[in-house]
Amino acid sequence: MKWLLGLYRERQYSPGRHLSNDVLLLDQIAHRLRERSFAVDLLTLDEAKRRRTDAEIIFSMCQGRLSLENLTDWERQGAKIINSPQAALNTHRDRLPALMVQAGVPFPQTRLIRTKEKVDLGSVDLNGGIWLKRGDVHASVTADVQWVDSGERLDTGMADFAKRGIDLAALQAHRAGDEIKFYGVGCGFFHWFYSGQARKYSFNFAELEDLANRAATTAGLDIFGGDVIVSPSGELTLIDLNDWPSFAPCRERASYAIADFITRRVHAG
Repeated sequence: MKWLLGLYRERQYSPGRHLSNDVLLLDQIAHRLRERSFAVDLLTLDEAKRRRTDAEIIFSMCQGRLSLENLTDWERQGAKIINSPQAALNTHRDRLPALMVQAGVPFPQTRLIRTKEKVDLGSVDLNGGIWLKRGDVHASVTADVQWVDSGERLDTGMADFAKRGIDLAALQAHRAGDEIKFYGVGCGFFHWFYSGQARKYSFNFAELEDLANRAATTAGLDIFGGDVIVSPSGELTLIDLNDWPSFAPCRERASYAIADFITRRVHAG
């Protein structure tokens, strides 16, 4: 019987309800894989270190830089990991904007700044407001993404990040329109929905799926999610890309799709 290993997300990146959603997803995936006659264990990264060499496939929700660097070492030593740790790192905001721009994926202008450095307000266009986001992993708590429309709010937000040990911040231009959240799996599964109140501007649904898949392929992701803004004229702009989201709104269907994807990877050798 082939043994598969699933890794839980680190607790600091899975607070509150996110923890239960993440655990529920991995539990359901493990159940689907066991139905396919695989042996599956779900462990933390620390628990898995001594057993990893026996796994046919590792499917990992880890997203912190240190964890991903450890997993990169595992991969160099022959481990097969979904998502690849380098792909997960590509979703961090110190990499993502440049990758998307280079690939021609519409993405807002984004500037990276050190949180402990004094920001030259003359170099930041706060007219109309801008988004202040942590410059590494995608949001875990509400305060990881802040709306800033004054120098005072920018200074306060930067100080908050620095106090929480977040060294890098991203200033991202605002895009007006409807926000859409999406979830995808490399086997063809795709799900989307409106986030919050929406005017439901007309847009091409096929273009949304294509944009999401192009972004995921550029980053190297097999299991992914993200956010897109639909402008009043129907233009689509990616504003965030995530590795291994919890798929909470479509968890059951996604668990089948992810299990199918992992199964095919195992059989492919």
